[in-house]
Amino acid sequence: MLTKYTKLPNGLPLITVPVAGTEAVCVHVLVRVGSRLENTKQGGLSHFLEHMMFKGTERRPTARVLTQILDGLGAEYNAYTTKEYTGYYIKAAADHLPVVLDVLADMLWYSRCEGVEMEREKKVIVEEINMYQDNPLMHIGDLLENGVFTGSTLGKLISGTRDSVVSLNRSQLVNFWQSYYHPKNMLLIAAGKLNSKFPQLLNKTFGVKRPQGSLGKFASFVPQPKKPKVVLHYKDTEQVQLALGFPSYGWKHKNLLALELLSIILGGNMSSRLFMRLREQEGLCYSIRTGTECYQGTGLFAVQAGLDQKRLPLAISLIREELEKISSRGVEGDELNRTKEYIKGRFILALEDSASQAEWVGKQWFLEDSRETPHQYLSRLQAVEAKSVKQVAQELINFKKATLALIGPFKKSDTWFKFLK
Repeated sequence: MLTKYTKLPNGLPLITVPVAGTEAVCVHVLVRVGSRLENTKQGGLSHFLEHMMFKGTERRPTARVLTQILDGLGAEYNAYTTKEYTGYYIKAAADHLPVVLDVLADMLWYSRCEGVEMEREKKVIVEEINMYQDNPLMHIGDLLENGVFTGSTLGKLISGTRDSVVSLNRSQLVNFWQSYYHPKNMLLIAAGKLNSKFPQLLNKTFGVKRPQGSLGKFASFVPQPKKPKVVLHYKDTEQVQLALGFPSYGWKHKNLLALELLSIILGGNMSSRLFMRLREQEGLCYSIRTGTECYQGTGLFAVQAGLDQKRLPLAISLIREELEKISSRGVEGDELNRTKEYIKGRFILALEDSASQAEWVGKQWFLEDSRETPHQYLSRLQAVEAKSVKQVAQELINFKKATLALIGPFKKSDTWFKFLK
């Protein structure tokens, strides 16, 4: 992967990733703004703004006009909002690169953000919130993070609440957009088949001079739980959703790769310890998995499963047993090597796609301030020792700092505290 890091005259950082043997190109833009930057009155504003970028521009005045152009290219396109950044991408055949750059720059620089469209979109986003909150599998992660990150905007919903979304106005939206959507707070990545006309196309689209604004800087926050916590959401369901979480590492932490290995070993695939124990041996669940979330200065390590209510106590006990076992005994060499090969294989397969390459190099630079190559990443992965994985387990798996989130027919949390003591 021959990446090149430059900067456009207006200050916009650019990463180019030429990919041999492809006829496609992907243009990906990251903006350093997300729900973590919002105050109470702005709840959901970053996510709302992401939606409004697709509602028409000065030159392409409606959502229909804009999306018909992209659909007419056979393009893949979408956007997403996280707690710390927002992303937009378009992937298309390489000969459509001029249109891809023009449309994406037009959306981000010149969206109309009309009041009528905004009022209509409020209803759409409220339905999106309803969809997530009515689906326990989707909602359990939000419930857990609300408990782990109490006292920080990291604990708030990316979407905002129904009330906060409905109360947003156009002035807030436009001010927020103008504050954060400017070259020095953004990153442009282009991956795939790039021709000699690419620099000229950039200058006409993303390279135009833009007013400067604020930088996406987040208030420092590190969870300091002094005792375990139980968070319940009452819902009359047949299956209980469980999420058990522990405060973890933030971006740039030296132990992130060891944490990734720990997470895969415990619940990252169908041969992982928790999957084999709870599903294959005990038949307690259909799915169980572990995962990590990283933010600036902090993070989260979690176990999630869907379980029968009557067998929930047994499941929690077995999950705890497996977590404490890896903390006390560590991992064996063969298990560690298999997990390294698993990560390596998935990584190599992902990089077959230009969009995945764009996303990977973008997040490396944007979130970790790194210019690491895939080869360097894989070399670093191979160098992680079993003792480092055990050390991470001992540092993070502390039930005195655990948060247990449950969605099911529960009204009292007292029953569940005993599993965390």
